[in-house]
Parts: sequence; C-alpha cells; structure tokens
Amino acid sequence: MKFHLISLGCPKNTADSEVVAADLERRGLVWVSTPEEADLVLINTCGFIKDAKEESLRTVMRVLVLKDERPELRVAVFGCMIKRYHDEIAKEIPEIDLTFEFFSGCELDGMLAKIADTPLPQRAGRNTWIPSARRFTPPHIGFLKIAEGCSNHCAYCAIPGIRGPFHSRPFAEVIRDAERLAATGAKEINIVAQDTTRFGTDHGGACRLPELVEKVGTIPGIDWIRLHYLHPARVTPELLDALYRLPKLVPYFDIPFQHASDRMLALMNRGTDRRHLVSLIGHIRRTWRKATLRTTFIVGFPGETEEDFAQLIEFVQEHPIDRVGAFPYSPEDGTPALKIRPRILKPEKTRRLDELMTLQQVLSAERNQKLAGSIQHVMVDSVENGTATARLPGDAWEVDNTVTFPADATITSGDIIKVKIISADAYDFTAEVHG
Repeated sequence: MKFHLISLGCPKNTADSEVVAADLERRGLVWVSTPEEADLVLINTCGFIKDAKEESLRTVMRVLVLKDERPELRVAVFGCMIKRYHDEIAKEIPEIDLTFEFFSGCELDGMLAKIADTPLPQRAGRNTWIPSARRFTPPHIGFLKIAEGCSNHCAYCAIPGIRGPFHSRPFAEVIRDAERLAATGAKEINIVAQDTTRFGTDHGGACRLPELVEKVGTIPGIDWIRLHYLHPARVTPELLDALYRLPKLVPYFDIPFQHASDRMLALMNRGTDRRHLVSLIGHIRRTWRKATLRTTFIVGFPGETEEDFAQLIEFVQEHPIDRVGAFPYSPEDGTPALKIRPRILKPEKTRRLDELMTLQQVLSAERNQKLAGSIQHVMVDSVENGTATARLPGDAWEVDNTVTFPADATITSGDIIKVKIISADAYDFTAEVHG
C-alpha cells in the first residue's frame, strides 16, 4: 500500500508527522510524494487558532475531491483538530474514512487493521515513541520533540485541553532519537516542545534541558543545536548561562513574550512581567554578542486598551528584538480568555497588528543592515541553478531570514560555509563566498 502524509501547523506537528511516516514505513507501507499517487492519504491537522483550523479543513476537502475519480482512496485525518472537534467533523464530513487523535502505536495498529481488514500485532502503551525519520524537512535538518502537552494554562491557549498536561519524554529515548537523526544525515537538531524549559521537571527534579543539550552535542555529525519555545517565566540568567555555554547550541533565543504590559501579561496568565522581560533582554545582549532574540506577540487580546498597546510599542522601540512574529487574538473554545471583556473588534486588531509589524520591519532592517560587510558562517539549505539558500545561526529553517549567494558545484545542502554579507533588508541577506 502506498501512502502520503500532509503535515500542517507547527514544528511540533512536523515532528509527530515524521514519527507516523516512519512507523508506517516500518510496517511495510510505501511513501509516495503526492496525494495523487497514494492509496492512503493522511492529514495531520492543526487546531490551535481559527486560521489554522480553516487551513486544515481546506486541505481535507481538497484531498477528498480525489475520491471522485478514485473512490478506493482512503483518507485519514488526525491531530489537534480531530482531538478538539472529532464528533462535529465525523458528522459533517462522513467521506473521511479514518480518524485518530495522535500517533501512538496502538492507534496506528487499529487504523491499519481497518484498512487491511486483517489483525495487526498490538503495541503496548499509549505514548510509544517511534524512531525519527525525515519526510518533511531536508536531510540535514531534524526536529527532536522532547515532551508532549502543556501545563502553563495561558488564558488564550487551548493546547492543554488538546494535548493534556506536560510530560517529558524519557531522557534516554530522546538521546536515541537524536542519534538516529544524526545517523541519517541531520546536522542541525531543532529541539521542540510546548515548553522546553520544563523538560525533566515533571519527574520531580530540576530542569534537565542543559544536560540534554550537552549530551546531544556529543553526538557525531551534529553541528548546530537550536532551542525553541523557552517560556519566559522559567527563563533565568542561570538557565541561560548553563545552556548557552555549550558549544553546539547556536545563540538563538526563542522566548515568546506575548505582550509587554503587566496588565495584559496578568490577564494572559503568563506568569511574568515587563521587568523580567527587560532583564532577560539585557542579560542576553550583555552576554552573547552574536545573540539573535526571537519572540511573538498577541495583539487585540480581550481587554487590551490603547494604553496597553502603547506600552507594547514602546517596549519594542526601547528594546529592539531581532525576529518578531505577531498575531491577532483568536477566540478559542474552552479557554479562560473567552470570558474576558471587552472584546477588540477585528478592524482594530488588524490596525494594531499592522502598526506593530510596520515598526518591527523598520527595526529588523536596521539590525540586519549592521551585518553588511561582516564575515559569517551559514548553513546551506538548498542549491538551485547556481544559487545557494542558507541561514545564519540566528535563523530557524522556514521561520526566519535567509541568505542567498552564488554557489558552485562543490557546495551542497548541509554545508557550513563562510560568507561575506553584501546587503540586507528586513528579512533577507545577500552574500558571497569568503575565502
């Protein structure tokens, strides 16, 4: 049986999709590169915010159209949207053949048994972890998921209700997964979870993230390690110092602030305040000369006044951040924010988003242009028609900025190359090979 899998949503979903694809291949199914070639199409959905749910539904409907000409095609839908809206989707879209929440071996056993009409060996345990493979990233990039769920209960977020409370993967299993990624060509390991700073704490001890990063850094073949999703309430100078002294960890600080008004941070239940955020930025800037700070902000959260928004703008002006993602607040079922009033109207949310991102575009361009003329090491992601697309250590794959430069036939994906930055704008750099 031939299968194809479409992965939507965040890097954590990407990691889950890799696990499902690897397990299906281990069971004898054959991967194909397009839905049109497949006997079975799986869709890993996102149910985090309204736009993500709409994209998931559009993708499902687009795949189901293929059944008009190929009624034997099987379509399986899983992931966060199914966890949240299983009954509604089953009722409204009966053309879907199979649904399952996440990727435990037991659920896959049952799914394949329905397709094949023959019993398959059952695997014990809901959270059986399967070796990582890569169908959704280039071979030199791997995503290493170190935990499941979330226990932060931010007022706007549905993830705890979808994924359950935070639970770390066993340390040894995570290391084995990292070793498998390296053995299959991964040179950059992206460590992901809903909150990486909690790793190990759910077992009654201290955060084991520094220990984990140090161990991953000893694996042959791994050149870069990148951390994602450091919750600011648990980020301290001591934790940063313990982590970023490690030689393989790139100086990329992905710390989602979400706001800068103390009142809004409290309403959002973020467990932190403006003073702490300013302190973190100061420590990072003083300690790591080449640090890249990435964050996200939510605008238009219920109750956000003009004064709150002005404090956010002032914060960004006074404490420039290298990479910013911003989003209008999206009401989510089952979250405390649904009860907060007043609601901000959509046109006002759009205006605030535009103002923030227009400012950030100017600030990003100014910061990037300071690199013009400098010599930098970049990792090559692709080479096409004599042009390489690469990234600085401070840029995550398919998230942040890119560097393009002329490349000869000796340069290939995964290479780390020394380049001279020629020019820059808010989102991209041009360069030339140096030396």
